[in-house]
Amino acid sequence: MQGLLKRFWQWIQQFFAQAFGSSSPLGGDGKNALTQPLSDTDYEFLFSQLLDGVAHGWHEGRILKYFEDLGERGKAKLWVAWLERFGEKALSSAAPNLQLAARMMRLGELAQSFQKIEPIGQAAYDIGRKLYTREADSAVWEYVGPDTKVTDVMQTEIKPPTLEESLGQNPPPPPSQPPQTETISIEELTARLQQDAELASHLSQQLGIESTDPQTLVDTLISQFEAQQPPDTPQPSPETVETYFNQGVEQANLGDLDAAIALWDQALAIDPNFAPAWHNRGSALGTIGQTEEAIASFDQALALNAQDIEALNAKGQVLYSLQQWPEAIACWDQVLTIQPNYYQAWYNRGSALELMEKPSEAIESYQKALEIEPTFELAQNRLQALSQE
Repeated sequence: MQGLLKRFWQWIQQFFAQAFGSSSPLGGDGKNALTQPLSDTDYEFLFSQLLDGVAHGWHEGRILKYFEDLGERGKAKLWVAWLERFGEKALSSAAPNLQLAARMMRLGELAQSFQKIEPIGQAAYDIGRKLYTREADSAVWEYVGPDTKVTDVMQTEIKPPTLEESLGQNPPPPPSQPPQTETISIEELTARLQQDAELASHLSQQLGIESTDPQTLVDTLISQFEAQQPPDTPQPSPETVETYFNQGVEQANLGDLDAAIALWDQALAIDPNFAPAWHNRGSALGTIGQTEEAIASFDQALALNAQDIEALNAKGQVLYSLQQWPEAIACWDQVLTIQPNYYQAWYNRGSALELMEKPSEAIESYQKALEIEPTFELAQNRLQALSQE
């Protein structure tokens, strides 16, 4: 029911955009409802729609048209001012959101093609980059597995994540799921039409009916919405491990980790020895906070490939988040036995040793990380902090 209501609300937004040249004529009150400035809530709703479009492959011209359809409300100056406020709120939130960061950076890249929306893209990119850098530098856990499809598993080098710099504190809780877009209820729409006679009159004309009764208008909207819904058609069932696996990757990239895990389970039901599915499954489970199941999945991947240093590193990070420092260090020691130049593992090891109040051993690990990668700022910062104590 909630999903249907959300689709109905999005359809209403599109209906009003076509009818009145605005994507949000329902905001505000009084006679100027169609031309009033957008509220921050309006901006956030429209921006969420825009980022959903970016995630589903909107090209540069489609993004430009999105802002042009907003008329005066689509001016770059207004959006940049709102993005500054939005960025302050997003960056002050403790809840990580790598998906939001990635989509905002992608928007910035696409918007460079048109001078009219380039300032909007630049502002979005800057905020997204700050969000991404904060998470990459400070998160105990980062979901990296599903970025690689099965055809690329053996060829693609994945940059491993690092642990948080804020040592001496308990690790942060597992990241929450991105908030869902808020929708207006049918009752609220009816009340809005009761309060705004001009809007009801405009809507009556666009619907081609004589009545301006709010309930009649809403009933007609619902009827038109239902008439335009595509019939339910059964989707073909994937038949191979690779198909299930790659569909899981696609769902993970869209942010639906539960669906991704279900698809990887389907792949493993066909071939329980398919190590990439176990690895990605562990990454996704760790991201949504199911740490024990994540560890079990990593163990399955390692039973099939004991040399999988990414799985070892990721398992160590989950153990770290559970404050199981010795067990985490044991994972990173295995990584370093296989690949001694894996400087992130040296840094992770130093972080755990510091929390175990073993500063001299932590310093040795940080120094090893810097011997391999002298520009690694996190290790530089921790080494400097310990040297001053």
